[in-house]
Parts: sequence; C-alpha cells; structure tokens
Amino acid sequence: MPSTVYYLPDTLRNWPWKQLIMNPHYREARNESIAWLEGFCRLTPAAQKALYKGAFDLFCAQVYPKATLYNLRSCCDLMHTFFALDDETDSVDGAQARVLCDIAMDAVENPDKPRSEEESIISEITRQFWQRASAQAPKAARERFVKSWGLYLGSVVQQAERRSASYICSMDEYMASRRLNIGCDPSFVLLEISLDLDLPHEVMEHPAIVSVNSDAQDMVILWNDMVSYKKEVLTNSADYNIVTIIISNGQTGIAGAIKLKRTYSIIEMGFPHGARTSIFKSQKYIDGLGQWIRGHDEWTFNSERYFGDEGLEIQQTRTVVIA
Repeated sequence: MPSTVYYLPDTLRNWPWKQLIMNPHYREARNESIAWLEGFCRLTPAAQKALYKGAFDLFCAQVYPKATLYNLRSCCDLMHTFFALDDETDSVDGAQARVLCDIAMDAVENPDKPRSEEESIISEITRQFWQRASAQAPKAARERFVKSWGLYLGSVVQQAERRSASYICSMDEYMASRRLNIGCDPSFVLLEISLDLDLPHEVMEHPAIVSVNSDAQDMVILWNDMVSYKKEVLTNSADYNIVTIIISNGQTGIAGAIKLKRTYSIIEMGFPHGARTSIFKSQKYIDGLGQWIRGHDEWTFNSERYFGDEGLEIQQTRTVVIA
C-alpha cells in the first residue's frame, strides 16, 4: 500500500512539568515484577515479546518517580496485571470476557480467598497483585481502587462486545467508554499510594480534583490513540481508536483527524490553575499527576511499544510514516 504520513502535535510544549524524573528503584522493581509475572508461565511467546517491547516497568519508573521500592513494585505489578488481562481478553467475545472479568473482580474483593486451579490464571495474578499492593495502602485508597477496578473491568467487557460486533462508536460513546477502559482511575489510585498520601474521599471527590483527573484521562486517551494509530493500522486493529472514529464519523483523512483531536482535547492547555490551588491537601497529588503525564508522554517514545527503534527520532521530527 502507498505510504501515509501524519504529524504528531507537540502536546506538552507548554506543560509546567518540564523534566522527566526516573525512579531510582527502577531496575530492582523491574526484576522483581517480571520474575513474578513469568512465574505463572502462561504467557504466549507473542505476549512475552510484547511485554518486553512495551517496557511497562520503564513506564512505571517514569510516572511513579517518587515511589518506594515496595510501592514501585506494586505499580509494576498493576501494569503487568493490565497486560495479562488484556492478553486473556483481547480475542474473546463479550460473554467470555465477562467470565474473566468477574473472576478478576472477585480476586480484588477477596484477595485472601484461594483461587480455583480451574479458573483462568488471571484470577491468581490479580489476587496476588492486590493482596500485596493493598497491604500498605490507606483504607480510602483501597476503597477507591476496588471501585475503579470494577468500572475498568466493566469497560473491558463492553469493548469485547463491540469488537465482536465490529461496532464503530460515536466520538461521545468512545470517550465515555475509553475513560474507563484506559485504566487511568486504578493507576491514579496507585499514584496516591506511591506518594504516601492518605486523602479522604471528600478531597478526591472535590469538583476541582474530579475535573483534573478527568482532564488527565482525556489527555492520556487522546495521546495514546495518536501514537498507537500506526501500530494498530498495521495489525488491522485500529477500529477502537479515536482517529478511526473521527474519520468514520467526520469523513476526514488521517491528518485531519489528528488536527481535530488537537482542537477537541485540552492537551495543550494543561490543568486549570484554580484546581492546583483550591485544595491545599491535594497539591502533592496534583504535582504527581502532572509528572505522571510527563512520564507517559516520554515513555511513548523511549519504549519500543509504538514506534520500535524509531521512537526518539519521531519525538524530534513528530513525523510518522505508515508504510
């Protein structure tokens, strides 16, 4: 097929959090978490290759730079749990996805409950992750994680149903579903834990914090879809991507869809300044969230997940070629 060229916007050019910070416990946490996941011996060769190429442990080192070794290991375990669940549900229909997600939910609600050997291995992976991660987590954070995990799993089932039906969402349908499916809410709870914060529900449910979390989710979704589009086109899996949705609903080309996404998002605006000062107790969390966004952006280029060994060059030129 003929080559297609599109350009990635410099989305964080005005972002207040300029510098990437790496967690000093990166290598030790990485080794522990990968050894833990590999101990289950159920990942396919293709999944193992994708695991190393994705460098999810590098992602954690960049988005949780202030975590202790113990908590950074938990963050790595969460990303590997996401990965394992995705590997299990990626090619199943809605009914099969529901079975898998139901046991993943039960494993979080009952982390001390022994899992049946007849279940998918995802139940034991999830149970072990949360049993360890929750051991040093504040009560409110544990409660928020369980709630957000349930919403995330529900969106995984919905995605499987839509995939089976080859259903192309409207933009509003997609964003509503993707805000849950992207996994930001559980990941942001781990951010609280990594910063050693014990924030009550009334703080995290304050409209300013809710708004900032929502903006951060949209930034992650829109950026993730922009950088993953080439990979998904080449693997014929781009239906669940907002670029495809904009093209399908707006009759525009790839370059036009990327441009529309720039105007649709709040990515270049950053967080509202009022939210950064309205709740003093949450300042540390907001700063952590800003650094999380910076780390996520850098990871898309310095891992091989989306662009292989071309990531750093694309970061400089912003030019992506689909050939």
